[in-house]
Amino acid sequence: MCLICVEFQKQRMTSGEARRALGEMVHQLDDDHVEEVEEMIAEAEADADADALDRDVDGNV
Repeated sequence: MCLICVEFQKQRMTSGEARRALGEMVHQLDDDHVEEVEEMIAEAEADADADALDRDVDGNV
């Protein structure tokens, strides 16, 4: 597990920060791990979007 994974999973890094860090480290990481990190970030963003949509639908802004 890389530093991006550790910090992102501990919520010490936003998805934007994680994407920026991944862009800086992409050449130093294994291609498979880069894909895993991208999927982890995308999943977290999708979850956040779904939560935001649920709050909007429920009238809780």
